[in-house]
Amino acid sequence: MRPSPVPATAAAALCLLLSLVGCAPPPGSGAESTPGPTGTGASSPGAPGGTDTPGATPEPDASEDRSPHVQAVVSSHELATAAGTEILEAGGTAADASVAVAAVLSVVEPFYSSVLGGGTWALYYDADEDEVTSLNGVGPVGSAATLADYRPRAGDFGMHQAILPGAWDGWMLWLDEHGELGLGEILAPAIAVAREGYPASSEMIYWLTREEANIRQSPVMTDLYTRDGALLEEGDTVFQQDMADTFEDLVAVYDGAADRAAGIRAARDHVYRGPVAEAVVAFSDQEGGYLTLDDFSSYSAELVEPISIDYGDDVRVYQNPPNSQGIAMLEALNILDEDDFSGRSPADPDVVHLQVEAIKLAFADRYAHVGDPERADVPVAELLSDEYARTQRARIDADRAAQWPIESGLDRQASDTTTFHLTDRAGNAAAVTTSLGGQFLVVGDTGIHINERMSFLSLEEGNVNAVAPGATVRHTSAPFMALRDGRPYLLGGNTGIDTQPQGQLQQFMNVVDFGLTPQEAVARPRFVSTAFPASNHPHGAGNTLQVEPEFSDAAIEDLRRRGHDVTVGDGIFGTANMLAVDQGGTEARLGVEPRNETAAGTVLPTTPDR
Repeated sequence: MRPSPVPATAAAALCLLLSLVGCAPPPGSGAESTPGPTGTGASSPGAPGGTDTPGATPEPDASEDRSPHVQAVVSSHELATAAGTEILEAGGTAADASVAVAAVLSVVEPFYSSVLGGGTWALYYDADEDEVTSLNGVGPVGSAATLADYRPRAGDFGMHQAILPGAWDGWMLWLDEHGELGLGEILAPAIAVAREGYPASSEMIYWLTREEANIRQSPVMTDLYTRDGALLEEGDTVFQQDMADTFEDLVAVYDGAADRAAGIRAARDHVYRGPVAEAVVAFSDQEGGYLTLDDFSSYSAELVEPISIDYGDDVRVYQNPPNSQGIAMLEALNILDEDDFSGRSPADPDVVHLQVEAIKLAFADRYAHVGDPERADVPVAELLSDEYARTQRARIDADRAAQWPIESGLDRQASDTTTFHLTDRAGNAAAVTTSLGGQFLVVGDTGIHINERMSFLSLEEGNVNAVAPGATVRHTSAPFMALRDGRPYLLGGNTGIDTQPQGQLQQFMNVVDFGLTPQEAVARPRFVSTAFPASNHPHGAGNTLQVEPEFSDAAIEDLRRRGHDVTVGDGIFGTANMLAVDQGGTEARLGVEPRNETAAGTVLPTTPDR
């Protein structure tokens, strides 16, 4: 088994932390990390109004045997991007680097995701197998849950909102299938940042303020997020010592195993059949939750077949299958595929109207048909067929906005999220969206921030997404991956509950149809339709079209003329990032979220194979 040099790698992680806050970078690091939209160390090629060269790798020296594929990382936090960069430079795969990024995000964005308390949907392109697979790391509803018990508490904060956290088993499955490095090396950056601390961002302060009443219910959370009785302020140092302890326990059981495969099994068992499961279940029993030891021990994450469509002549777009909501993005794209957008602008009200109406039809189908595939026959093939797309396209009125209720085109059958993307030297690629659902609730002294995914289940009996013991929630996480001529081309994601498929559709089309760079695509003002029941409690349909303030007055007036109830600046527009690879696989361009002060991306210089 490869050794896990925690102290050395942790020291390297701290050097990266220092470099990101303005000190000299570690000598010989080789990473190209240029200032991004907020000056945080993000590499942001293709910024609007600028050149498109910073994200491209330098021309290789013909005298050297260089890697055939560009390595790149983009995430919502500079420290997570630094961790992924470090792992790639150490020879890790996209899977190794993904786990490192996700672990650091658990530390620095505990309000968005957790490798131990949340769920994950992800896509992986395996260059050796020339195959895209989907990772389903979303656990089921606890076996002690009932609709009768949950319904009166559906809007309340607490452990009863948590489903089984499936992310860790999914990450271990990826390491087993696609990884090469030891767990200690992979978790070292997260341990270092958790132990030594990190500055509270404005995003964290927003969440602390929003959740203050809940935070103060718990001595553990109060100790974490207050100083001398007051909430942390921006720039204060945040420590996650309990989380570091839990990560170190996982490294210890890994290192005590006979080989790498046995170490991964030991790390899985420590969580699902050992001390972590026992701690979570004890806390669940104490706090009125629904999780049992049997729920943990019987759970296994899965590699499943992704769903996909052809878009245009040479692009195939992949998404995660139900119970993920990723099908909504694909259906909306399929509805628009035969429209000619050449010479048009994404700011054109005609374009926005078409996109919004296609999204509404796709979300009506999501509401009617998409849920737990073990409990409902989700008609994936029909929803993604070209014939159905043409039928749905014919339902769009160019001059009139549809309003909820919107019927499915098929007969009905019985935030708080983070996203990141990577490519490695072998040409493997990972697109990840991982989530808690938005809740500050820490499980005892484990440091684990637990999810609130029960609030995404329906309270209607007979609904395809209804509360039931052992059910899997219709999960909003849904990154996309597009291949061009069979090679990774675009990797992307947009957070924000029901914003996810909508933002992704806009960003994908901004690049593919309108010729924008990834940075321009991510920076463009977004719209979000609410003309369907929301995923999260209380599941109301707003029938509004929410747009960011940068939309032009003329466009807003045109959309209102068509019947859209446009609200400006009021909505969940989420955060997004993108990674685009050229057709030769030797250059990459990044789209780094300018709305997020901590977002960062790095394109590594091409180096000789090691």
